[in-house]
Amino acid sequence: MSTPAPDPPPDPQALPHPHPVPGPYAPVVRAVSPSASVPERVDYVDPGDRVVAQGRRTAEVPDGLLRRYAATVCTDHAGRVLLYRRTASARAYPGHYDVLVGGAVRTGEEYRAAALRELREELGWAAAPGLAEVYRVRVDDPHGACFLTVHLWVADRAPRPDPREIAWCGFVAPLAVATGGYTPLVPAGAEAVRRLFRL
Repeated sequence: MSTPAPDPPPDPQALPHPHPVPGPYAPVVRAVSPSASVPERVDYVDPGDRVVAQGRRTAEVPDGLLRRYAATVCTDHAGRVLLYRRTASARAYPGHYDVLVGGAVRTGEEYRAAALRELREELGWAAAPGLAEVYRVRVDDPHGACFLTVHLWVADRAPRPDPREIAWCGFVAPLAVATGGYTPLVPAGAEAVRRLFRL
């Protein structure tokens, strides 16, 4: 009599989140728009954040120039911060936690317009009344130097995350993020928590 094969080990991505939090939000399946296959064009700026050239997002940045990124830190009315985990297929920091919802500023966009677009695309928020820029900083990301503009918004409704971008998200206490409760954490996101919550 043969012994049945043991069950395979559980998939860690399928396990309950190690930190119980109220309101984890399930990703929402969205149709891919026809424009999704069109190469995204971005502005390149000089060290004074002045636009001097354009190119494809995936192209090499010309020497001495930088890309621009816009992101938003979202909180709820209880003061918790929206934390999410990037998908395993993300181009930068796959599988990492982050509080910065955002991406590249496209050609002709202002930082705020890009931040609003990213909130719509990644979390299903078509509008963000009261969205405000809180700081702008030069950072080095895996694709090179860039200007990152961080906005703050108090969410007035639940997110509807895009599963192509976000594997998990929920509102958590900022202190839990700042003290290493969620790892690995994107460095710029960790810095945003320290700056905005004075932790």
